[in-house]
Amino acid sequence: MAMTSILLSDFNFDQNWAYPTLKKYLKKEDKVCICALTFFDDTKSIEDWNKQFKKGQGYFYRLYNDVFHKYGISNIEWIQYYEDSYEQMKQKIENSTVLYIPGGAPDLFMKRIKECRLKKVIKNYKGTIIGVSAGAMVQLNQYHITPDDEYPEFKYLNGLGFVSDFDIEVHYNASNHQKKYIQKVKDEKQLPIYGIYETGGIVCAEKMELFGKVVEL
Repeated sequence: MAMTSILLSDFNFDQNWAYPTLKKYLKKEDKVCICALTFFDDTKSIEDWNKQFKKGQGYFYRLYNDVFHKYGISNIEWIQYYEDSYEQMKQKIENSTVLYIPGGAPDLFMKRIKECRLKKVIKNYKGTIIGVSAGAMVQLNQYHITPDDEYPEFKYLNGLGFVSDFDIEVHYNASNHQKKYIQKVKDEKQLPIYGIYETGGIVCAEKMELFGKVVEL
């Protein structure tokens, strides 16, 4: 089975702008692994992690978990960074058919999968990978970071290499600030760039499919 990449800006992909497209790729028999390794470096302990992601406690738990209920999916596991062994993480990923990489810090995600020895496991993944914001960016061969509150400097960083023939601007809103750096990437990389609004996405499977609000820049 060939790998499918789904690139999104927001985790609201159970809404009407996304459901008609994604129901072709997400089935009730799927097994989801939520790879919650994109958290920022102010999360320093299991207690910090639980406040964000633990069932019944974490702010992000239902936001990330319950979006799959629209597709009839209830078999969902989480990568537990502070508790799981390498073998447990590896098994959760390899036993899944959908790998979900949420938003957050793309550079720290790449650092953590290397630290946890999961980079090869993920690069060899054959199911469907859904990436939101940072989780979309890291699926590219190389992604750019437009300066914002978390990242004050523009930079190019290496990703997983699932997508190599275009670049993306997540959370696109057509601001002059974004357009300035998008032009920089176009001039330097000579690649098409897609602006993905909060209600937009791209599927890269046998063919590329844009859905919701996405623009080629």
